Amino acid sequence: FFLSSLSIIAQNDTEMTSALSEIGLYTMDSKLNEKTIKRELKAIFPNVTFVDEAPDMIDDTIIFLDPIADVAEDYPAHEMEYLDYFASELTKTQKEELSNSKNALVCVVYYPKKDAFSHTKKLYDWVYKTTKGTNFIVYDGEVRDYFSPEEWKKNRVDAWENGIPNALQQITLSSYRQREYCRSITYGMQRFGLPDILIEESPCTFVSSASQVLAIVSQLLLEGTQIENKRMIVDLDAVQNSNFQRIIPELITDDAQKKAVITFETSVPMEDGDPFNTIYKIDFTNKDYKNSQAYESAIYDQLFGVDDEVTHVSHNDEIQAASARAKKRLPALKELFNEGLEGDKLLLKAPFITDSGGNEWMWVEVTRWDDESIEGILQNKPYYIKDLKSGSEVTVQQADVFDYILYKADGTEEGNETGKLIQKYGN
Repeated sequence: FFLSSLSIIAQNDTEMTSALSEIGLYTMDSKLNEKTIKRELKAIFPNVTFVDEAPDMIDDTIIFLDPIADVAEDYPAHEMEYLDYFASELTKTQKEELSNSKNALVCVVYYPKKDAFSHTKKLYDWVYKTTKGTNFIVYDGEVRDYFSPEEWKKNRVDAWENGIPNALQQITLSSYRQREYCRSITYGMQRFGLPDILIEESPCTFVSSASQVLAIVSQLLLEGTQIENKRMIVDLDAVQNSNFQRIIPELITDDAQKKAVITFETSVPMEDGDPFNTIYKIDFTNKDYKNSQAYESAIYDQLFGVDDEVTHVSHNDEIQAASARAKKRLPALKELFNEGLEGDKLLLKAPFITDSGGNEWMWVEVTRWDDESIEGILQNKPYYIKDLKSGSEVTVQQADVFDYILYKADGTEEGNETGKLIQKYGN
């Protein structure tokens, strides 16, 4: 039912006219009275129509209610592995109770885009009123996450300022490796009648910047900034929400311009696992850049500044010995990379010929490793090579690799022995 109902909304149109929210209340051994719920919702949404199937058109408030008496069969919660990751705020006991819940109530609210903010806030308030003081768990179908009543209040009810919510407490940001690059996407914008935003074919080392841009674009959309002719002015100083404003100084360096024009593709095919919503993809193609990743890097530099520096050092015996140890590890790293890194990221340091004929040593995120040739995306901003940019596609030889960093999915890292020594002896 839910997937078919979403087909009304998620048509990859450039102009959305309606919105919806799916809420699931897992009520454990308790059964909610459907008549009472309808009466409460009628008081909140006086013009509501209750339906038993997906509406063909959304020109007013429409609600689908489905009391679930057999959760395991009809509305099962995600498995514990998922809950440990996506429902991290729940205690172990709450997760176990959720997994064993016998009853639930599914509530899907459809409404015109003009009512998106007012209806969303009213729905949030009703959910908290219904769950307050209980052991119920709230499932937010738009972001595919679970909340205790207290966390629901914190992240949904209280996250508003002057009638506009804080995007950081409304959406989920998901990033994952897709072949040699990473893909980052938002979930949760549909309930506001707005598109979810996508960045793909992005270097995995750019994930942090990509997520920051997705959050900022989402906040600006919530605050009314328009996408016109598939373009949007992203201005960090234009963000109005005071709580969101407070994090911006942590994202930028002194040379940040804090402003950039971003272009979108507005008809993007939905992939498995994507939000059932119109999706706009940030388009980093630019004729002045040889590849999209180089322009992506330039946009991030515009918005956030460049946190990079050159360290001058002679490769003494201690540094050379550390490099020799790193080189011995390369065959195993090559095998690891070609087996598939999944959540890991691999960077190699290699020399690049400067305009004056010397070497500038820089990091490259590996995207392909065949025989002795390694392809990747340059991670540093070159200081002594005029025609090379951060984010450029480059090729280096395995024999020239000086060191490596393996960033692991669990947050740990391996390698970069020479980096520690260069910091010790440099400049």
